[in-house]
Amino acid sequence: MRITAIEIENFKGISERVRVELKPITLLFGANSAGKSTILHALMYMKDVLDRRNLDAITTPVSGPALDLGGFRRFVHGHDLSRTVRIALSLDLTGKELPRMARFYDLGTFSGDKKTDQFLDSHDQAWSDILCWIKSAKVEIEVRWDKKSCKPVASAYTVGLNGSDFIRIEWDGERRKATTMNWLNPAVSRPMTENERRLCWFDYDLEEGRELTPQEKEDATPYARVSALQTVKPLFAGKKSTLSGLLNWLPRSQDPISDFSYREDLTLPEAIDWSEFDFKGRDYRFYQELAAWQAWEGTEFLARLAFGPGKLLRERLQGLRYIGPLRARLDRQGIPSDELSDWSEGLAAWKALESEENSSDLIKQVSQWLADKDRLNSGYELERKHRAQVDVTAFRQIVEGDLDRARLLELLKEAPKSAEIKLVDKRSRLQLDPSDVGVGISQVLPIVVAAVVPGASVVAIEQPELHIHPAMQVAVGDLFIEGATKHGMSFLIETHSEHLMLRLLRRIRETTEGELPPGGVELRPEDVSVVYVQSGANGVEMVPLLIDETGEFSTKWPRGFFDERAEELFG
Repeated sequence: MRITAIEIENFKGISERVRVELKPITLLFGANSAGKSTILHALMYMKDVLDRRNLDAITTPVSGPALDLGGFRRFVHGHDLSRTVRIALSLDLTGKELPRMARFYDLGTFSGDKKTDQFLDSHDQAWSDILCWIKSAKVEIEVRWDKKSCKPVASAYTVGLNGSDFIRIEWDGERRKATTMNWLNPAVSRPMTENERRLCWFDYDLEEGRELTPQEKEDATPYARVSALQTVKPLFAGKKSTLSGLLNWLPRSQDPISDFSYREDLTLPEAIDWSEFDFKGRDYRFYQELAAWQAWEGTEFLARLAFGPGKLLRERLQGLRYIGPLRARLDRQGIPSDELSDWSEGLAAWKALESEENSSDLIKQVSQWLADKDRLNSGYELERKHRAQVDVTAFRQIVEGDLDRARLLELLKEAPKSAEIKLVDKRSRLQLDPSDVGVGISQVLPIVVAAVVPGASVVAIEQPELHIHPAMQVAVGDLFIEGATKHGMSFLIETHSEHLMLRLLRRIRETTEGELPPGGVELRPEDVSVVYVQSGANGVEMVPLLIDETGEFSTKWPRGFFDERAEELFG
């Protein structure tokens, strides 16, 4: 599963809706203040809304102090409170099934009955078919300013399946309601058979009394579909809406966005009453129990379609790592204890290296990236030093030899432990504190660790090239390639580095020509997205720059895109 696109409207400098296709490696170029960072910030805001419903975000847990959104009044475009902020993320669900949203209904004594099994099998097959048909999803949130409460509110939650809207839930200021439910969405329907088209008069114009022309039939084909949900949807007594049960996943009043929690219990309207069919004895009880089962399981399946994509997206965003444009440089006191989980300033990277929970293999991998000649070639290796803290009296006894070996080992075992990272000069073998080396190491090391430590889904970085020379910038390209292909991470990079981009283009060309260096990882055009962000007549524009298999751009570069070099050389 991977996030494949982000769409943004009325957020910070972006007014008209823009869409950015996200690949395993996505590079965002453009002039300063063009809107590149806004894409990263929208991603973090979306995560915070799904996690904590922090609609009026100033900072987010992911960004920490590196980002100040300022609250809704500040980040809504133009500070115009009449506008609605919209952010949507698309997901590739290949190989991933939508998660179940409630426990299974217990049929009790009817379970295992032949009639029951026939009934259940027909429903299970329909649900199984739909789950197999779903290949992609899109989750969109909308946030607007509410004048009455004088605060931002979530006004809509929309889910699309296989490229088309499926359900939209709105808060209109008084109540929540599903304003869109597309029963013929391609993910939950199938094309009509020829016989079904004839029976439904779908190929016939009833008003004009004639059969449709071949072109008219072709134009109507996308609408000539049969919903697989119609026979397995929940049915309730008293003409209650099929969607009534979805309120179980909307626990907050005035909030159309689910909490995406798994439910052990559901509060549902009364299931359809089979007494009108005059069933007697056991058959009546049998059908009433199956009606209750269908109401429960049908509701759960609708919840899976409506809220399952949001749940998967929220889980995917748990692995979001954001590294801001200025990474902290450690002082001699080490990492501040209140910022140990902070990736935004790079401190979490140092903590990950110090942590005993991470194996020495992590130190080895990061050290290789820093030191190897065909990588960053920084001149430094890493080493993790372990320390045990003992009191002065015990230390004096150790020095004077007053402790036997068994007592010494026991004392060391009980003593508080700590670790610290040293940088080892490859030439002199001198061990140095991070504060003793150039600032470039403090800027690039968090990026290396973020791309190596497992658990990240999306690594968003602003200006990875900061304070590192061109040779290192080039090698960072290989770091991203390895993280994307070997570790399944996606990289969203805001950058001005031509060197970084050139390395990616070179690897694409070498992959095509079969000339990768030993140990090189393949990279193809479909693995990379290069987007130029610029100001246009209608606001911020996203210009995708397509790459061919030879590692060349197949679309013309926008004006000002790295043409300064040519100007300086030949101007």
